[in-house]
Amino acid sequence: MGDIGEGVEGSSLSSFADDTSVSLPVTNAEEVSSLQKDLDTVYAWAASNNMQFNEGKFEMVRHGQKLNLKNETKLYTEGGQKISALPHAKCLGASLSEDCSFHHHICQVITRAKGMAGWVLRTFSTREPNTMLTLWKTLIQPLLDYYSQLLAKQQYCTS
Repeated sequence: MGDIGEGVEGSSLSSFADDTSVSLPVTNAEEVSSLQKDLDTVYAWAASNNMQFNEGKFEMVRHGQKLNLKNETKLYTEGGQKISALPHAKCLGASLSEDCSFHHHICQVITRAKGMAGWVLRTFSTREPNTMLTLWKTLIQPLLDYYSQLLAKQQYCTS
């Protein structure tokens, strides 16, 4: 995996465990071609290393004001499937949105934390402070703390 980025010229490639992302600021059609070329380079690397990507998991988030560029350009997987443009996609545990906010991510975190708190309250009949504190620190607080520095300046979800 250490050489997966060799040959990628214009794009930024990052990998963590079994996740890989390829990104490039695109302001014109030539840069779209450059991004597709870099994707094709990664696909060739996968083929030469006897590896396959799960094309069903390919996601693309588009940022910016140029609606015609966003609407008219397309990127493709190795198998020729069009990569879907989504309003938000997950990257290394954070949900990135096309409006460059973390609103969707914050709402997901709050929903997971509320769900876990509900599970704790339904599962454990004791309300002894030390037990509740241990459960909070072990099961709920890590959900809230993950990416907390990144999200510190964002507006919180009220729903």
